[in-house]
Formats: sequence, structure tokens, C-alpha cells
Amino acid sequence: MSDSTVSGYFCFLSIKSRTTYPRCKAKRFILGSSPFLKGLAAGGNSSASGHSSASGHSSASGFFDTLKPPSRGLFGGKRDYMRTPIHDFLKSYADSGTLRLHMPGGKGSPYPRDITEISGADVLYESSGIIRESEDCAAALFGAAASCYSCGGSTLAIQAMLAAASAATGKRRIAAGRCSHRSLVSAAVLLGLDIDWIYPDEFPSGTVSPEQVEAALTPGTAAVFVTSVDYLGGECDIAGISDVCRRHGVLLLADNAHGAYKVFTGDHPITLGADMTADSAHKTLPALTGAAYVHLADAAFREPVKSAMALFGSSSPSYLILESLDLCNRFIAEEREAALAALNGVSELKKALTAEGIPLRQSDAARIVIDANALGYTGAEYAELMRKAGAECEMGGVRSTVLLFSAAQQAGDFGRTAEIIKSLPRKKPIEPPDIPVIVPERVMPPREAYLSPSETVPVSRAAGRVCADIRSPCPPCVPIVMPGELISPEAAAVTERYGVTAVRVVK
Repeated sequence: MSDSTVSGYFCFLSIKSRTTYPRCKAKRFILGSSPFLKGLAAGGNSSASGHSSASGHSSASGFFDTLKPPSRGLFGGKRDYMRTPIHDFLKSYADSGTLRLHMPGGKGSPYPRDITEISGADVLYESSGIIRESEDCAAALFGAAASCYSCGGSTLAIQAMLAAASAATGKRRIAAGRCSHRSLVSAAVLLGLDIDWIYPDEFPSGTVSPEQVEAALTPGTAAVFVTSVDYLGGECDIAGISDVCRRHGVLLLADNAHGAYKVFTGDHPITLGADMTADSAHKTLPALTGAAYVHLADAAFREPVKSAMALFGSSSPSYLILESLDLCNRFIAEEREAALAALNGVSELKKALTAEGIPLRQSDAARIVIDANALGYTGAEYAELMRKAGAECEMGGVRSTVLLFSAAQQAGDFGRTAEIIKSLPRKKPIEPPDIPVIVPERVMPPREAYLSPSETVPVSRAAGRVCADIRSPCPPCVPIVMPGELISPEAAAVTERYGVTAVRVVK
């Protein structure tokens, strides 16, 4: 199998004939100005992996028990359905009655499909069997040249992307949106990366412009890292930033943890020109917590990403998480109409709330961001009101309350949400707090600071000290001061405002 060609087919079987459809190449994106990627353009077709699934339409537990093959498949055939090789293997093994003289210690109870990497189960970081087949199906669905599963969420996916980009280019400097997830900073510490920050207009927005990106590039830049979608539903101009990166021969990495649902909407970052994306399936698709992908525009990055995942990730990946990713392929392939209806439900709910006078911030298609200050509350206070009314929100911050929906949201949830919000008391608007975008002074590299002798002090006494830790409110998990930066009085005040009371500092 050639690494520079897509290895996945849509993995559909005909119920009637049990025959496979032809393998399909996914669209490949090559950075024409990048010397490294120019050398990866060659490659030919490859054959199927040869691993066939069992019945393919065996029922799964929970949500997936309700999924039925559509009357017409994606290729227009009659009653096609997505193959689920991991699920089929686990079900077959669970039903076989095999004596389990291997890990895990539960021996099938109470989770009969919880296994380890036994014969036939493939190996996640060196996948060539059922896991590879399922990953290839995901790649074809997302329009990627290759996809890699992560059982460590987008945190592991981000670490792997950065490691692969640094190794591919031989450079250790990246340009990144300042309001990035803490996993970016963790990766910088582990890999010894230097970061040129691109500052947004407000905290914690991840939105940066193509012009800002271009201004941040240097000859030593290995990659640009952007967050799109961010926690408040902000989005970057991925196509425009991709054009900038292409002109400068720089890789574009996108933290799309909150945007996996974009597989349905046609504006996924991998189709807009990103070279690699980290997607949390568990955030907006029906998959278990920790289920994520790395999607690649060029399959040559597959092996470096897999190698980096083995370096950072657990050697005991969860097959329950892998099964949920496998079954998620079926959802994506067969439930497009239902998924789009769910996203349309979010849009209609926004309209209904606006008509009721509920102030909303602009946000992406999967979330509603309520301006709690305009209703007389902090975001946290408004989230508490909703909790008492029977709804748990994704985040309650200083200004806003975030409601996160998914492509598998039940239709009745939208009306229930509207009724709860309409029932909540409104008060006199409060003045939005002035939260400045902190631009700290860098004193030393992140890795040096993190590994230096340190001590923990109250944030109230941290001003004038050098940060040695990655402390951030979660959500949104965006640090205000990074390791190696000087903590100013202003930075200390903002950090305390977000609920962080102590910080580790260099001695």
C-alpha cells in the first residue's frame, strides 16, 4: 500500500450481494511551494486490506441500535450500509465464548467488548487490519487522504500533529493563535517548540485572520496552528490562511476539536486547505468520550503521526472507544439527513430565542452562546439557573453561557431548551467586565521554564515571577500566562478572575 495515496474505501457492502464497492481516492491537498511535500506527490492505487467484516449490520448497543440501513446508499445502490470492522470483530469475539486468558481483568464483565490487542484485533499505532480498514472508511467520509484514530482525545491528536510537522520540516518554531487549548502548550514543552503567538481581539477567542498569520511567519516557522471552531463558536478563514501558508511553504494545522460535525456541512478544515486537523468525535458526533481523529491532507504524514501517537499515548488503547469511532462511520454515512436536521434545529432555536429577546453572540452551527451579562448575570450564574431548571450547559464563563449541541441531538431537545430559557428571570443588564488580552513578556522557552526548579504560590503573590506551569480554567482550557512568561499584575488579576488561585513559578 502506498503511503501517499488514500487507502480507504467507503467500505459499503450491498446487503443483497455482499460485494464491495470500488476503492475511492480521497481528494489530496499538496502544498505546491513546500519542498518537503513536493516530494510526496507520487503514488499509485492500492488494493483493499482484505479484512472483511462479519454480518456488517449487527446491532450495536445504545444509540446505534436505532440506526437502520437507508433505502438508498451513498452510491445510489439499494440498501447499502457502512462496514464496521471493529464492531463486527468485537461482537463476534464477545459472542464466541472464548476463554479470556488475557487482559483486561474484567474478562468480559460487565463490558463484553472490552478487549486488548489480541490476535485479529489489530494494533492502533501500527494499524494494518480492522482498525486500518475503519480509519480508511473515516478518511473517505471526511475527504481526507488518511485518518488516524485517537483514544486520547484531540489532546493526543494535537501532540501528534505538532510532532509530525516538526519532524517533517526539521524546524521547532510554530505560529499559533494565542487562545489555543493547553494541549498545544503541553506539546511545546514535550517537543521543545518555540511559539510565535498571534493575539486575538478578545479573550478567549481563537479567531485570527490571514493577515495576522502572514505577519507572524518567519523563515524558521514549521507550521501555523489555529483553533477553528473555538469554545465560543468562533471560526477562522481556513481557506484564506491556507493560501498564506501555501505561498510561504508552511504547514497548516487546525484544532477542529469542536467541529467534527462539519463532515456534514461541507466546510471541514481538511476540505478548505488544512494539512492536518484534530477532531474530537465525542464533542459533536455520537462517540465515546476520548474518541478523536487526526485527518491528513497527505497520507505521507500517516506514519509520522502514528509514531508520535505511540510516543505520547497509552499503550493500552480502549477498544470501546475504537468501536464507537467505527460505529460513528455508520452514523456519518447513513444518518446525514438526521444530522442536518439536528443542526437545522440549532439554527431554528437561535431564531426563536432571538425573537424572544434573548441576546446571543454569533457562533458556529453546533452551539448557542447566550450573552448572560445582557440578562443581568455572569455566564456562570446563568448556567446555574439552567442547571436548576434541568439543563446542564457546556460552559458558564464571565460573560457568556455556552450550549453545545451535536449532530445526534434529539428533536425534542430544542423545544425543551427554549422553554427552559424562556422561563428564566431576566434582570437589569450588567456592564460586561473589561478582560484585556494579556501580552506577557517572554523570559525563557516553555520547556526550560516547565522543567526548572519551581514552587507553587497563590496567584495573588505571583506578580513579577516567571510562570512554570500550564494553569487554565476548564473549560475553555486556554492558559492566560504560559510557561516561561513573566506574570504581570494585570495577568495575575485576570487569572484570578477565571478561578485559578495558585500557580507554579520558577524559583
